[in-house]
Amino acid sequence: MTAPKPAQRAMQNLANEAAAAKALRDTLATITTDADTIRDTIEGETSLHETITHVMALIRDDEMLVDGIDRMQEALAARKKRLQDRIGYYRAAIEQAMTIGEIQTMELPDATVTVRRVAPALEVIEESKIPAAFFTPQDPKLNRKAVTDALKAGQPVPGATLGNGGITLSIRRA
Repeated sequence: MTAPKPAQRAMQNLANEAAAAKALRDTLATITTDADTIRDTIEGETSLHETITHVMALIRDDEMLVDGIDRMQEALAARKKRLQDRIGYYRAAIEQAMTIGEIQTMELPDATVTVRRVAPALEVIEESKIPAAFFTPQDPKLNRKAVTDALKAGQPVPGATLGNGGITLSIRRA
């Protein structure tokens, strides 16, 4: 059997510490209602603080990897664009040379290159002047933001309601 990875161990430790903190909190709640005493005792009697600190370090490591991947994707996208542009320049140069040389088809060892006429393509100059018969009707799309804003303003919207919300973890970096 292989040993668990550090991240798996950290998550298991966090779950164990959370369970220990809950049990301790429940026990202390029968003794006192002072929230500060309960919090201080949990921090002193468990390694929850250290475990959360370790998991936060794992989060920071993963965030740095995500940032690095984002930067690499941006660099690769820019490189891809340069290569696509270069391919376009090469194709235009070949087309121009074959047109000037009045060569319609050229057979090469790995390709056959042909210059041919293409049908005229549509160019929309002013879409608003095109008659409605040329447009495709589309199904209505729900504007979720407008519904949310109306519900938050107290306006009833049949078929929709605001959920109960929830709890989220906020992490602020220095």
